[in-house]
Formats: sequence, C-alpha cells, structure tokens
Amino acid sequence: MRSSSSSTGHFPKLAECAHFHYENVDFGTIQLSLGDEQCEVTRNGYESKELVYLVHIYCQGRSWIVKRSYEDFRVLDKHLHLCIYDRRFSQLPELPRLDSLTDQSEMLLAYLSRLSAIADNKINCGPALTWMEVDNKGNHLLVHEESSINVPAIAAAHVIKRYIAQASDELSFEVGDIVSVIDMPPKEDTTWWRGKHGFQVGFFPSECVELINDKVPQSMTSSVPKPGTILVPCSTRVEGPDVWLSGFRAALSFSKKHGKLITFLRSFMKSRPTKQKLKQRGILRERVFGCDLGEHLLNSGHDVPQVLKSCTEFIEKHGVVDGIYRLSGIASNIQKLRHEFDSEQIPDLTKDVYIQDIHCVGSLCKLYFRELPNPLLTYQLYEKFSEAVSAATDEERLIKIHDVIQQLPPPHYRTLEFLMRHLSRLAAFSYITNMHSKNLAIVWAPNLLRSKQIESACFSGTAAFMEVRIQSVVVEFILNHVDVLFSAKLSSLIRDGTGVKRPPIKSKKSPVGSWRSFFNLGKSSSMSKRKLQRNPSEPSELKAMALPG
Repeated sequence: MRSSSSSTGHFPKLAECAHFHYENVDFGTIQLSLGDEQCEVTRNGYESKELVYLVHIYCQGRSWIVKRSYEDFRVLDKHLHLCIYDRRFSQLPELPRLDSLTDQSEMLLAYLSRLSAIADNKINCGPALTWMEVDNKGNHLLVHEESSINVPAIAAAHVIKRYIAQASDELSFEVGDIVSVIDMPPKEDTTWWRGKHGFQVGFFPSECVELINDKVPQSMTSSVPKPGTILVPCSTRVEGPDVWLSGFRAALSFSKKHGKLITFLRSFMKSRPTKQKLKQRGILRERVFGCDLGEHLLNSGHDVPQVLKSCTEFIEKHGVVDGIYRLSGIASNIQKLRHEFDSEQIPDLTKDVYIQDIHCVGSLCKLYFRELPNPLLTYQLYEKFSEAVSAATDEERLIKIHDVIQQLPPPHYRTLEFLMRHLSRLAAFSYITNMHSKNLAIVWAPNLLRSKQIESACFSGTAAFMEVRIQSVVVEFILNHVDVLFSAKLSSLIRDGTGVKRPPIKSKKSPVGSWRSFFNLGKSSSMSKRKLQRNPSEPSELKAMALPG
C-alpha cells in the first residue's frame, strides 16, 4: 500500500452530530470497500497526523470516496449496534482498541465486506448515514464544512450552450439548465468558471452560460412601496397619471438600488431549512409521540420508552379489569396524558381521574405504538415475519420467527421483549379480564406490525383481511412463546445447528432435539397459564410482580 500525506477538513464526529433518524429510507443497498491507499491527514489544524483509510461507497449506481480513521470506524460500529443491528444478527466483530490491534487493514476489509452484505434500508440512523456521506434517498451527501457545495453562489446563470464534461472535475449540462456560479475569474485570466449544478460542483466554459441579471421582474416592482411616500388604504382611490408615474419611477429607483438585497431576501425565504435539516442540526427535536423509537431512546437515555414503563406498571397494579386494552378510555384524558409525556414529564397516573378511567391508560399505550414512524416490528421485516409464520410446523415457526426477531434494531428488540412479557403476564388473568393471548394479539397487532406497501396502496377487501390475519397470528405466536423466543440459550442452540460460530462438539447430540425440548418448554409454559386460569387466584400476585428493565 502506498502512503501519501495530505490534509483534510473537519469531519464532524458522530458524537458531535445531533442524533436523529430518517422517517423514510429508500436507497436499496450500500456497498463499502477499502481502498488500496492510506493517507496521513492533519485533523483540525493540529500538527499531529492521523492515518486514515480511503473507503469507496457505492449506492444507486454512483460511487464516491470518504476518508475515515480507525477511530471513525469504531464509533460507526458502536452507533450501528446502538440503533440498527444486534451483533447476533450482524455478525460484525466489535472493533478493538487501536493499541491492541496488529493488522488494521485485514480487520477492516472483513468488516466492510460483512457490512456490505447487510446494509440496506434498515439503516435509518442519520449520523451513521452521514459517516457514509449518503442521505435517505441514496444521494451523495457532502458534509464537510469546507465542501464546495456549501460555498455561497455569487451569481446565477442559465445555460445557452450544451456542454459535456471532459474531465472528472467538470460539469455537464443542457441548454436551459440553471447553474449557480461560485467562482468567476476575469476573462483575461481564464475562460473557465466554477459552479454548482444539482449535487455536482465543477468547472465549465464561461461561454456556455449567460448570467441572470439583477433586474427585478415587473410583477415585483409594482408591489414595492415608494420611498418617502405615504401608503394609502386599499379602499381609497387615487386619481391622476402623475401620481402613478412618480410611484412607478420611485419603484424602479428602489429596485435598481436594492435589487441585490431583494434577490437575496427572495432566495433566503426560498431556502428555508427543511424539518429534516433542523433535526440534523439538533435545532428541532421530535416529541415523544411520533418520534422514531431508536432516536427517542438514545436521546432520552432510556432502555425502553417511559410511556411503556409507566402504563404497564399502572395496568399491572390497577388494570386487571374486564376488557383491558380492548375498551377505549375517555379521549380528553388520553390527550392530557399524551401532552404530559410529550412535555417530557411523567404524569401521576394514581390521580382519581385516571383510576376511574383505567382504560385511558391502555389506550394511551397503544396510541404510542400506533404513532411510531416505523412500527415496533418494523416495515422492513414485515415480509419476513409473514413468511416465518407460514412455516409448516410449530418448531419451524419458532426457529424462523426467532431468527427474524434477532434482526430487529436493538431498541425495538428491547421494547418488544418488555411489552410481550407484560402482555404474557396479563394473559394469565384472562379469567378476570376476558383478554387471553388471542384477544390481546388481535387488539395489539395493528399497532405493532404493518406493511408500508399495503398502507400506501390503501388496499381493502382480501389484502386488508390478510394483513390483519398475519398481524394477529405473528403477535399471538410471539406472545405464546415469549420465554423461548427471548431466551439466550435458544440463540446459541440455533447458532450451533446452523453452523454459525459453531464450537468443537464432542458428542453428536442433535440440535433439533434441543429445539424440541425448548419448544416443549414453551408448551408447558402455556399449559401452566391455562391451569392458572382454571384455578384462579387474586390478581395481587400480578400487582406484586417487579417490572423488568
């Protein structure tokens, strides 16, 4: 490998970036590969140099190169496994400290190869995509502060002559295109100008464009007030051509004198930052309801949403009543609770108004999950859950659904386990609530598992019925096998059976037998719950249960 020396602009560290998640991601897949060259760069003007790698990014038929140090890789790895992947699914090694590593390049080659195999639309974490300089649509996102794309334009021009780029640093455009000029040297120095066209920055012949002058359109000059004149109400009619002529001349004088200012103000108003830009800069933060689950948990520092903790604790103490989660609460009480949680306050659910309207707490909990931009079981895994639940036998379903659950982002996995264990405990008291696991699955499923294709196409009839059926069957299966599906021991047994990270085995014990014993454990757990329903005990047992997490 060759080594060269260069300096680079400031790359915003992920720790310094505002943490946000894109609501929609649609770029397909991303491929990453390590370049053959390494560079020594100076960071932020310091004399000490840092070894960085050239990483080739390929997305939607385009490619670009980013420079990242080994520490940049470590931070990316940490971020990916906080928001997107569980290591049991990603199989990405945790990158060790630099001082304990012998061959960085070999490890990073293997790391990027594995990441390329799994990188797809599940990556909605803004800082992680910023690391790759890609936005949620697959466009090259230039984030360096010194990037040419961020240099303000000094003029605008429209193309009068077609030009095809002859080199990688040149622009191509067609007649009629608009180009933002950022560098316009005198013609005696050079005939090449530099500008921006879309997301591209490059050089072009000045003869191919014509500057757009600063004259303000007639429609705008007619609305400019006359300096030093008194504005008259619209209902007042002013007569005389001299008055109109003097006003017109004053408007022209004003626009000629302040034309650039007017143009600047118009461009400023048109270039208002989008909601996504404000979130990216940390200026705007989503409220609790409607905020991406991973984004909310990382920003709040909680393992699972506080809404879920508060509501489930209240329901396990006071909500073992008929129709819990099926009956709706009073709308005004639901809105009050929502407003308090959105204001980052924890409401006092023991107030009489909520004790007397227990169902408003259950309704609030379902509302939180219904308003997640990406459902708890995620849009991306809908088809996989649908395929898994269609397996021929219960044992196959158990293994396949377990495998899909492992693909959930860690915040979704933790929250799903917390919720399913709560509903499983509640199902044990169906003799009081009339809400056994099937009924709980029916009322909860539409809030947890949804298909973006079916939603966007507004399907009705058979397609909508099938979605409802798939939703309820998946949630009911998870609910009935919660102890098995969230068992670490089952994960290791499946890894042994599939050959992933398989340790040396002395005996020839069939992993299928182990899975069967686990499946029987799930069955015995369900049977014990039914026995409990035949021999009812007071719900005080449920009230005394400590909440996990």
